[in-house]
Amino acid sequence: MILTNINKLMLYNKISKSALYKEDQFQMMLLNLPEGEELKPHLSKTDACCVVQKGEAEFILEGVSELLHKGDVFTFKAGQVHAVKAITDFSMLIIK
Repeated sequence: MILTNINKLMLYNKISKSALYKEDQFQMMLLNLPEGEELKPHLSKTDACCVVQKGEAEFILEGVSELLHKGDVFTFKAGQVHAVKAITDFSMLIIK
């Protein structure tokens, strides 16, 4: 069964987060950031696994910066301070 096609949700006119799937144990979202936009430092209440779908971004986790590219997969723990700044139009699948 196909729930949605994430390529149709990759829109870059503003920062957007689309819920793809949600249940009690986990949720899946697509985050879109237009070039130059950023999410300020914040916390997640749960652990997360992320997969970069498009573009490049700077991801800052606990003060350490990493350059992300399409295809990169990374994780972080609940309560870790993180931020994201899009270098190009950027999309990332978030599972938590």
